[in-house]
Formats: sequence, C-alpha cells, structure tokens
Amino acid sequence: MGKIQYPPSNQMDTVIERCFVYGEPLEVDFAVSGYFSHDNPIAFEPEPPTGNFVAPLTLTGYQAIDESTTVTFSYFAAGQTYKYEIKIKDRCPE
Repeated sequence: MGKIQYPPSNQMDTVIERCFVYGEPLEVDFAVSGYFSHDNPIAFEPEPPTGNFVAPLTLTGYQAIDESTTVTFSYFAAGQTYKYEIKIKDRCPE
C-alpha cells in the first residue's frame, strides 16, 4: 500500500517524488490540520477529496488508475506547503 503523510517524515523536503503501480491503494495520513488539494482528478479512483482537514485523520479507499499519469498532491499547513509528485506506472523502480 502506498502511504503518504503530512507533514512528511523528513520535513526538510517540500517536494517528494513517489511511484505507485497500477491499482496500488493509497492512504493519506494527516498529522497536522491543513488544506489538501491535487492537480489530476482522475489519477486515483475514486477521486480523493480536497479541502480543509482537521488532524489526526487518515483517508483510505483510493486506487491508482491503470494508466500512466502524474498527480501532485499539495498540503498547506502551519505556513508551509508540502508536495508529493506521484507517478503512476505499470512498474516502479526498485
């Protein structure tokens, strides 16, 4: 399962690259309250919600589509924006 967390474990990185394989489940863990958005509504099914989220909260039930694409998830919290650039592929590098 692909898990992303806000803020990232290494808070020095504000853009983190990740790879998900087709059909891989997504889990988004919010440890701090903030605003979540993304730039590709079809990258995961169903589309993850956007908006303000109050932590602690975990979103589950999303699957990567079976097509190569890229999505950027952004989270603004405590004056900082964190981004995950997720590439969905048939195979991810080891």
